[in-house]
Amino acid sequence: MSFLTQLLVPLQYCEDAAIQLCKKMRLPVTATTIRKDLLDHADYPSLTSIMDVLKSYGVRNEAYKLEKEYLNELPLPFIAHISGDKLKHHLFAPVWKVTGDTIELYNPETRKQERWEKERFAERYQGVILAVEAGEHAGEREYKKALKEEKQRETIFSLLAFGLPVLMLLLCLLAIFKIPASLSFAPVVFSLFTLAGCMVTALLLWHEVDEYNPALRQICTAGGKVNCSAVLRSKGSKIFGQSWSSIGACYFFGMLIVLMTAGLTNKPILQLLGWVNLLALPYIGFSIYYQWKVAKQWCTLCLLVQGLLLLQFIAALAGGFYMLVPLADTQASAFLSVITSFVFVFMVISLLMPALEKAKEGGFKSAELRRIKHNPQIFEALLAKEKTITHPTEGLGITLGKPDARYKVIKVCNPYCGPCASAHPVIDELIENNEEIQLQIIFTVTQSEKDSRIKPVTHLLAIAENGNSEEIRMALDDWYLPEKKEYNTFASKYPMNGQLQQQGEKIRSMEDWCKTNEIVFTPTFFISTESGDSLYQLPRFYSIHDLKYLLTP
Repeated sequence: MSFLTQLLVPLQYCEDAAIQLCKKMRLPVTATTIRKDLLDHADYPSLTSIMDVLKSYGVRNEAYKLEKEYLNELPLPFIAHISGDKLKHHLFAPVWKVTGDTIELYNPETRKQERWEKERFAERYQGVILAVEAGEHAGEREYKKALKEEKQRETIFSLLAFGLPVLMLLLCLLAIFKIPASLSFAPVVFSLFTLAGCMVTALLLWHEVDEYNPALRQICTAGGKVNCSAVLRSKGSKIFGQSWSSIGACYFFGMLIVLMTAGLTNKPILQLLGWVNLLALPYIGFSIYYQWKVAKQWCTLCLLVQGLLLLQFIAALAGGFYMLVPLADTQASAFLSVITSFVFVFMVISLLMPALEKAKEGGFKSAELRRIKHNPQIFEALLAKEKTITHPTEGLGITLGKPDARYKVIKVCNPYCGPCASAHPVIDELIENNEEIQLQIIFTVTQSEKDSRIKPVTHLLAIAENGNSEEIRMALDDWYLPEKKEYNTFASKYPMNGQLQQQGEKIRSMEDWCKTNEIVFTPTFFISTESGDSLYQLPRFYSIHDLKYLLTP
């Protein structure tokens, strides 16, 4: 992910390690999918969550306690459990190469690939590694589609972030070519400093929303005396209930809007903005004194703002902004444009910041609820309260997976049901990446010749009689995955002789079973727990997508 994406969608250490490992393994799975699956795991953030998520992609893995002397005997890459340096966190570092004296790894704190001496690694190594091995079909099932969506999101982020700066730069170039350099230089430089101020104050506002963003922390914790949070959360960070970050954003964005709408070389506007800048200069002294003597910490972003205020003043002084026109002759429209711009930005920020903070808080709560939902103990407790299967299912429908699998999943479906078709690739990926799941498919069908379902069901049952699991899985794909289901096209791909006439008894048995168990909608799923043999209906709070977090290999 780019710095911009990490800023807007921050990666925590656990997520970053898994993403970097998958990249090194050339595993076809997107960063977005890895992040979502880890966030939804009940044990996030932990090595267990990484292990289970990797297994769901078909990556075999195992955690070991291993002395550092034996690391060079492991297949690469692997993940090592290390302690933090700047922050005393437990971190996961993907290791790429182990030689005689050095180890090449991805440093989760600096987010860079680095080469460490073994002594340095030994000081932080916690004695646990995660060995991995990708299976033949490892990866994300609809990788190309997910990758396309991820790139589209990153493109939108880029357009939103860089659209305004690019437009401003174009206006600056236009002013340079349209007006002599002697007249356009100072206004253009002033505008560029204003644009830079917008970027810095936008980061300050984002810090208020997401204080622990790893990308921001790289900027804001550069040394022992540098701590943006200590300054921005102090008593002096607000005045009259408004944060200095919001006031600074109003100042710079208000200036930017009026410059872009009125023109970069509009003399009355430049003169008014010059005076606004002059009025803001005392804040430089206040901010530096407060950080130095009161907070006794420095905020990198705040110092950048002070520097840009001073640079604006120098540009305005060099361009003679304060004497461009007699202040008394300045038209009321210029005053109105400046005031309107500042008021508009203030209103937008006042509405936007609470909304962003609530959205961020809602995202955290939503993730916490999903992790509670994916807790196996809670799932089993809810499952035990659901309807159970009252009649045996032996010999019904199609069965895939080993007989002694830890879990059993029954899917009751209709061959022409849209939701059944949508659930098919999910359940197929689940059994492909988890050999401890046995899947049984029971069809809702009648013996009536007028029932349109009888032909595809009969054909699928006949194919299953051959006992070739790969063939039946391929046949199920060929039936459920196409948007338009045409039986004749499907039947021509899997020609049958007399097997179709031999499925009547199986059709009758499935019809009786569905009536006895009162199946009223499809797909209906029944799940067995690891602690018992009973099969319970999947609670309505859960979907088939949740099973990959609950039925662990």
